[in-house]
Amino acid sequence: MKRDEYMDGAGLMQERSNVLASNKLVNDHDRNRRIAWWREARCGLFVHWGPYSMLGGKWNGERVDANYAEHIQLRGKIPVAEYAEAAAEMNPEAFDAHEWAALAKQSGAKYLIMTAKHHDGFAMYDSKVSEYSITRHAHFPRDPIKELAEVCEAEGIRLGIYYSHAMDWHHPDSQGNTLDYPGNIGAWDVLEEWIDDDDKRERFERYLHEKALPQVEELLTDYGPIGLMWFDCGHKISDEYAVWFHDRVRRLQPDCLINKRLRDDRFADYGNPHDNQLRFHPVQSDWESIHTLNDSWGFRYDDDNWKSPDELIEQLLRVAAANGNLVLNIGPLGSGAIDDTSRRLLETVGSFLERNGEAIYGTSGSPIGTPQWGYCTWKPDENLLYLLVREWPQDGLLVLPGIASGVQYASPIGTRAKEDNLPIRQLGTWDWQIDVRSVPQDAYATVIKLRLDGALETNLTPRFISQMANTFWAYDGVIEGDGLRYDNGKRGHDGVTGWTTPSAAVLWTFRSEEETPILCRVMVTYSAGADQAGGRFELSLDERKLAYTVCDTGGDGCWGEFEMGQLAILSAGVHRLEVRGLSLVSDSLMNLRKVTLLPVKRSEDS
Repeated sequence: MKRDEYMDGAGLMQERSNVLASNKLVNDHDRNRRIAWWREARCGLFVHWGPYSMLGGKWNGERVDANYAEHIQLRGKIPVAEYAEAAAEMNPEAFDAHEWAALAKQSGAKYLIMTAKHHDGFAMYDSKVSEYSITRHAHFPRDPIKELAEVCEAEGIRLGIYYSHAMDWHHPDSQGNTLDYPGNIGAWDVLEEWIDDDDKRERFERYLHEKALPQVEELLTDYGPIGLMWFDCGHKISDEYAVWFHDRVRRLQPDCLINKRLRDDRFADYGNPHDNQLRFHPVQSDWESIHTLNDSWGFRYDDDNWKSPDELIEQLLRVAAANGNLVLNIGPLGSGAIDDTSRRLLETVGSFLERNGEAIYGTSGSPIGTPQWGYCTWKPDENLLYLLVREWPQDGLLVLPGIASGVQYASPIGTRAKEDNLPIRQLGTWDWQIDVRSVPQDAYATVIKLRLDGALETNLTPRFISQMANTFWAYDGVIEGDGLRYDNGKRGHDGVTGWTTPSAAVLWTFRSEEETPILCRVMVTYSAGADQAGGRFELSLDERKLAYTVCDTGGDGCWGEFEMGQLAILSAGVHRLEVRGLSLVSDSLMNLRKVTLLPVKRSEDS
């Protein structure tokens, strides 16, 4: 077969050039109009549901070693015919689109993303393109996506569609399934390894034109307005293929958003960093953080590693303060039922948003960075700043750092306080003090709303607050030295790694407004294995230093916190904090997560 025989129209190659060129100069007006609802939403719900949900991570009664249950066909090396036989038994009689939409609303979500086709290739809707679907292969007499589309529209929830465009383990010419189709592109093969292989490329293009592109057209044609298309594994396709999908979305539903995982930022309305990231560096001004409630996306019987309500709500605050959207995931059972734990967790998040949603919905990221006591959000059009207080000041006097603008008033929301207008006073040029002693504390975060007077004036240098522990996260530091890099930000990896150069360092600057010296206990949190034990590093605060020897914490991802000693902040001004390597005993020093300075007393000594 000639490659051109798979071209979809005579002008496709010219279309490719035009779209790639236009994406270098994105029409900001069109994108801003398209994405306005999404920026207001701030919260979404993801649903991973398919034949894998019936299996729940088990095959032939045995647990398959796969963190994500939806990968069971690949990880369990299940032949396509056997997986298809199991998929034919899917009969989700407990599926209730009204119940799902109601839970989405209870959770505070403004949009719902449903898996129309995951990597296993099974369509969870009435696809006319492929017989491998819930209606034709499994003979289920209802179309789940059609029902969800109707209910979501009635409830004012935007429907998003997840579609695995790059991988399909059922199709004989796609990527990932080399067990049944040895000539296919492997699940972990990188694009550069096969794009110039005529046979693999032409087979993959056959899959795109036979199945993936027509199914995307179905979803954008037959199900009403689609809020967003959520593609996956875009690193596995070329620019040319990305254009084919991009063009169809823009042509069929111009207002439908496209996520980064279609290919990369050039084709996207918003970005997606890693899944389940606790720390992040957003790659776009508009971005989305997706999180499971336990470990797996699809339902898995033995996955009881649930996140706590506190963890989920803190992630919501952290993401909103960084100008992102948080999307929480549920994995319904194969029957379509939703487990009680997922329901309770989502309802708790929703209850918090019911009390405090004003500080999340329609906000922008913090204009003052991340204060030591929590997070901030901002509504610039209304001149409103929201303080999301996680660590309550011991003396009841909250220091708001980095604002030179006047403050008209400060008042609590989401809680019944003894007074609506809290006493406030300015501390020097850049800081304010708010008396919160009359404010009852929320179980997760207490929200204080401030209306500023005049234009926003900020100082982004973090302020040291002497009434509480001050934490300096490695992810927020500046890294220096070859090899050293930010890890992927997930649990156990939310620090810096690759400390292969002895002199590499992580640096922070902060300011203190205290004229009297403050003595601090110095705590460091890192992970290291037995082979790294014995390496040396030093921590310096301005010119004063403490040295330390690395010990075994249990290996990569096992954080340990250690007290290094005491150092003093001697005076007001800007200070430099640094962790720098001294010597290695293996190929790397350690993974650094954070440094904490814990004030213990005021000192007259240096």
